[in-house]
Amino acid sequence: MKGMLIKDFRLLKNQGRTLLLMLLIVAIFMYFITDVGPSFIVGYITIIFSLFTATTISYDEFDNCYLFLMTLPITRKKYVNEKYIFALVSTVCTWVVGTVLGTAMLLVRPEAEMNAAEWMGSCLGYMFAAWICVSIMLPIRLKFDSEKSRYANLIMIAVVFIAEFLISSAIDYLPVRIVEAGKEWLYGLSAGGVLGMAAGITAAAVLISYLCSRHIMAKKEF
Repeated sequence: MKGMLIKDFRLLKNQGRTLLLMLLIVAIFMYFITDVGPSFIVGYITIIFSLFTATTISYDEFDNCYLFLMTLPITRKKYVNEKYIFALVSTVCTWVVGTVLGTAMLLVRPEAEMNAAEWMGSCLGYMFAAWICVSIMLPIRLKFDSEKSRYANLIMIAVVFIAEFLISSAIDYLPVRIVEAGKEWLYGLSAGGVLGMAAGITAAAVLISYLCSRHIMAKKEF
C-alpha cells in the first residue's frame, strides 16, 4: 500500500500542483474583485481540489493497469484503503493551504473581521464538506468507468439539489410549533456542539462510503 500511496502522491505532485496554483489564482481574484469572504476561499480551494483526488482511479484503468496491480502484493481491500487514505490526507493538506491563504486575506481586509473561534469553525466545516464530497465520489468512481461516472456525478448533484428543494419546501407545511422548536434547539447548540455533530455526520458518511467501496471493489471484474 505504501507503493500505491507514493504513486498517487507523485501523480498529485505532477498535475495537482498546476490545479492548485490555478485555484489559488482564481480564489485571490474572486476575493479582491467580488464580495466573497475569506471562508469561501477556503471552501472553494478545499472542495474543488478534493474532487480531483478521485481522478487517480482513471490512471489505474489505463492499459489494464488494474490487472497488473492485482498481480502485486495488493489486495482489493488494500486498494480501497489506499484511495481513502490518499483522498483524506490530500484534502487535509489542501485545507491547510486554503486556511493559511484565507487567514492572510482576513488580516489584509480589515472589514472582514471574525473572531478566531468562528473562523476556525467555518474552516473546519468546509473540510467536513470536502470529506463528504470525497465519500460520494469514490464509490461512484470505483463502480463506473470515467465516462459513466461523469453522468453519475451529475445525477447525484441533481438529486442533492432536488432533495434540498423538497426539504426546504416541506418545512413551509410543517406546524409552526415544530419549526420553532427545531430552530430553538439549533440555536441552543454551542459551537463545539455544532462541530461535533458535523464531525459525527462526516465520519458516518465516510464509513458508509468506505464499506460501499469495499463491496464494489470485491465484485468488480477487470
